[in-house]
Amino acid sequence: MALGDTRQALIVRALVNRRRSPIESLLWMAVLLIVPTVLRMMLDNGALGRPFVTYWPTLLIASLALELPYALAYTVIAALLAQRLFGGELWFKEVDGLRLLFFALFVFSGGLTVIIGGMLRQTMQRIAEVNVQQENYNRELRHRVRNMLTLIQALASRGPRATSAMDFYKEFSLRIEGLAAASDLLQIGAEAEGRLPQMVRDTVAPFDRDGRIRLSGEPCLLPAGSCIPLIMALHELCTNAVKYGALSGERGHVELSWFIGPSGSTLYMLWAEKGGPPVTPPTHEGIGMKLLMPQPGLDGAELNFDAAGVWCEIRIEGARALHH
Repeated sequence: MALGDTRQALIVRALVNRRRSPIESLLWMAVLLIVPTVLRMMLDNGALGRPFVTYWPTLLIASLALELPYALAYTVIAALLAQRLFGGELWFKEVDGLRLLFFALFVFSGGLTVIIGGMLRQTMQRIAEVNVQQENYNRELRHRVRNMLTLIQALASRGPRATSAMDFYKEFSLRIEGLAAASDLLQIGAEAEGRLPQMVRDTVAPFDRDGRIRLSGEPCLLPAGSCIPLIMALHELCTNAVKYGALSGERGHVELSWFIGPSGSTLYMLWAEKGGPPVTPPTHEGIGMKLLMPQPGLDGAELNFDAAGVWCEIRIEGARALHH
């Protein structure tokens, strides 16, 4: 039973979730018209009346497989074809009250079927999109957890310097609390617009040892869809800087700056590491590298492993300056 249910679900998803081009939609309409027409001709050629009986199943399939305009067009064409081939002359050739009533009932019931099927189709497509998005978030979350554990280990092994175990515990606890506060920011961007510099300052705070991440930029507001991608990109840059880059030693620092371009709606951000160990490009690209690539919310992202220090340029559309 479970296997059968799974197969049925897969068939319905394949029918509903596929985005079809206009040509594919027209081919579907043709097939859905030909199959019930041939079937009815083979059965009785309309001798038993009820001209639309073989078209109802295909009408339901059309409502699930096709976009609403194509499904409605199919309904009209199927009604005209069925009436002409299996219902005698066209209903409007000789109009009377009974014919008008029956055709109105068909239009109502057929249109209702198409509209309900279209609503179901849109709902299932939205569920599929949410499932894909959820899987992407889960994959990124697993990466964030692994990164965070590595970062905690790095913070513990490289400091803080303390004269006693209690001092070490207090200072290390503050760093862990700061890291947790930055992680909480990942929930803010999904609900509200992000304000700079506050969002950037809170994101990099747990990584900022002795003020070595230097921020400069005008106050501005980011669109909601850019908050999470930017926070995760900065988190990735900070993590790599602490593990391998300018923040892994005692002398390096990071200059993080941003400004609104001449268009008034484009944010340009530059991450530049200086004074750290010589940089060598990674031998393979992990999932963390995908956070530093163009994606929804980050309209542009360029990462460069310059020998003198990593730098990354980020571009976000839809930002606006905040004037005090």
